[in-house]
Amino acid sequence: MRTGLTAWLACLVTAALLAACGGGADRTKANLRLVNASSGYAALDLLVDDQRRFASVPYGQGADYREVDPDHMSSDVTRPGSATPLVSQTPAVVKRNHYTLLAFGREGALQTLLLDDNERAADGGKTWLRVVNAAPDAGPLDVYLTAQADPLADAVALQAAAAVGNVGSFVAVNSGTWRLRVTGPGAKSDLRLDVGGVVLASTQAATLVITPSAGGVLVNALLLVQQGAITAHAVSHARVRVAAGVPNGGTVSATVGGTVLMNAAGAPAVGNYALVPAGSQPVGVTVNGVALAAADVTLAAGTERTLLVHSPTGAPVASWLADDNRQPAASGQAKLRLVHGMVGASGALSLTADGLPVAGGVAAGTASAYAELASATGVALNVTAAGVGVPVFATTDRTLAAGAVYTVFVLGGPTPATGLLRQDR
Repeated sequence: MRTGLTAWLACLVTAALLAACGGGADRTKANLRLVNASSGYAALDLLVDDQRRFASVPYGQGADYREVDPDHMSSDVTRPGSATPLVSQTPAVVKRNHYTLLAFGREGALQTLLLDDNERAADGGKTWLRVVNAAPDAGPLDVYLTAQADPLADAVALQAAAAVGNVGSFVAVNSGTWRLRVTGPGAKSDLRLDVGGVVLASTQAATLVITPSAGGVLVNALLLVQQGAITAHAVSHARVRVAAGVPNGGTVSATVGGTVLMNAAGAPAVGNYALVPAGSQPVGVTVNGVALAAADVTLAAGTERTLLVHSPTGAPVASWLADDNRQPAASGQAKLRLVHGMVGASGALSLTADGLPVAGGVAAGTASAYAELASATGVALNVTAAGVGVPVFATTDRTLAAGAVYTVFVLGGPTPATGLLRQDR
């Protein structure tokens, strides 16, 4: 009888201890989750100690925390079902603590950051918030939290010039619902993201992760609550510009979605990018005051487009070009392409840089693929037309900077045509 009572009491003591320790969790283990913040991989797996612990984690989501052995943390992030590492690491974790392994970067250049998810609770009415810039193509960024109706001009950055891959310090902010705006560094007019409804709860700790868009300049965001939920906040705009290539200095005006992109500009000219709401948008174009028949355009969020207004066969037309303003994949490189907006269906165009082929066979109203070439100064650019010995555009002593993206526009003509080298970012 006494033996049975002793065993019963021992069970009660053991149960109480387990409840106090979190319902039976293994106190020798750490807790880890994988969050996919990559623009290049729709889903990712994580192998820890050669075991697939997380499978097919999509962008903007993270698997629940899972127990891992701090002494056996050799880890590989892979494509779903693959054993080939995209990136390998051995995260340093401590038993009984929580961590997020953040995977980010484009295809072929995946990176990871280990986030410590063990910050103490904030005071009542406050939220601990830190910023991680996981958008390599966007470069350094300023991050603002404001009330919905507050002008950005009066705002002070929550974090200024947030560097790519850097984990910011926690800052105490008032809990509530905020408007998030992200801009280029020191440039409030260079708006990259503008979303409302960002909820920060009292006593929470959270990480605001800035993630890439398809075009490379605009960004998205993920709000990672420490040991809690993940909320995605997506950009709802595209960036659009106009290139005017009609002959004889004709004037071009253009609107997309009600946004004025060019107002009676004399050709040849290339306008600046402007933000336009994503989705199906009406397009209005006039040349010398006469309206063109222009179909609506569907703009994918985060993308970049150029509306080329030109006259390949005499009558002006509007053509849409897809832009890719992501940085070159390799360091020390620049990106360069050719746009054919010459008058008169002059045949295909080709582009060389210092005598090396960059683009060929570019038809009127189209753009070449982007080529990556070593950054340099004093570069000679030549554009030639098929079957014509004299270049339609030639220039020397140009600079192609590392990490920059350029377009050579050949507009107007046919004799002479105008060549414009534009740095797109």
